[in-house]
Amino acid sequence: MSYQNHGSFSFGGIDMYDEYGIMILDTGMPKDSFIPAIRSRKVAIPRRHGEYDFGAKYYEDRTLTLNCVTAKKLNDYSFRAYIREVAYALSKKSEIRLWNEPDKYYVGRLYDEIELTQMRDLGNIFTLNFTCEPFAYGQTKYEAFTDRQYIPNYKGTAPTPAYIEIVNKGSVPIKNIRISQINRRETY
Repeated sequence: MSYQNHGSFSFGGIDMYDEYGIMILDTGMPKDSFIPAIRSRKVAIPRRHGEYDFGAKYYEDRTLTLNCVTAKKLNDYSFRAYIREVAYALSKKSEIRLWNEPDKYYVGRLYDEIELTQMRDLGNIFTLNFTCEPFAYGQTKYEAFTDRQYIPNYKGTAPTPAYIEIVNKGSVPIKNIRISQINRRETY
């Protein structure tokens, strides 16, 4: 994908560089948080100092900020049509893949107004503030197993839901399937 070679991103499977000539301006990384904020679960109790903490364990959304520039030179009429196409492509919630992290993706959407700053004969600068789910997602794993007991080895950094699909590719029927959950030590 050429967005990986040109400091750009894909959104909803659309290579934003190939399709629209959009590049990320910053020479560094997109603006992102080290870790999303944890949702506070505190309550103030009368005649007691501070607040009672019920323990925080859920994360808030994260904001992924991309400072972009259009690399296409267009006349005034075609520019308005081009901007409408870009706005439509970015108008839904979808996967965001960045050039510097091709094996991970975020899921997010734009909620804020986007202002364009025109640069004479160089394109337009704009900032995309994506509101994303708290985590970066990785690959989907497909694993074949034949043992009676199968323990997947898939490490993540936070508890997330899992989707398990068992497909019998053999001719012998499978009976009495049991799925058990082994709880890991929770540290949140």
